[in-house]
Amino acid sequence: MWILQLSLLSFLLPCYTVVAQNRDTSGLDGARPQNYSLEKFFDGLYLGAAAGSQNVFGGSFVGGIDVLAQESRFVAELSAGFRKQLFKGRFLIGAEFQLGFTDGNLKHADPEKQLLITYKNNTQSGIGLTIGAVAGKRRKLLLYGYVNETTRKFDVDILEQNKAYHQKDEQGMLKYGMGIEAPLYKRFHVRFAMGGLRVDFGDLEANINVEDKLDVMAGFVYQFHFKMQKKP
Repeated sequence: MWILQLSLLSFLLPCYTVVAQNRDTSGLDGARPQNYSLEKFFDGLYLGAAAGSQNVFGGSFVGGIDVLAQESRFVAELSAGFRKQLFKGRFLIGAEFQLGFTDGNLKHADPEKQLLITYKNNTQSGIGLTIGAVAGKRRKLLLYGYVNETTRKFDVDILEQNKAYHQKDEQGMLKYGMGIEAPLYKRFHVRFAMGGLRVDFGDLEANINVEDKLDVMAGFVYQFHFKMQKKP
């Protein structure tokens, strides 16, 4: 887990120097006025869109074995959520719903057993929690962790020794990771996230162990802003 954290910070923190410069030139000498408006940049309702690579896997039940196929595939997501900044805006907690569109068609082929399985998927959905810390003098950098439950449904076509049949498969997984977000232009923010997943197949025997491949997503958020007036 510490390797994931170091990779995330080393890759994403330089982005903040580009998108989250915090300069106030309202005074002639560039000094900030004493009575200024301090925005909660990450407070309230928001909408988002992101794209990247995610760990996609599907299963089928053949000969008493859960036959899995797994690949990293392109995923585009739309999200909607609500979050609240607490403790002078330094702590954040929120909830988020996601609807994803996947390049999720997979294939498993075993010539020796005359077995060909295709897994068809193009959507996914998820709901989860976000907890984070807001950094910077004007609270314009969000470092957060997330956990959510994601579900994908597959239509599975099986050709086994010239016998064809169809199955339905549903995969649920617990996804977790870390991210960074900062204002880019007015109410538009830029966001990056990296993470993994945990899945439990119970007592089922499977042909492979699902690898915890890295999910990498980047996108934009439209945040509905609220302001708090700082006392002089």
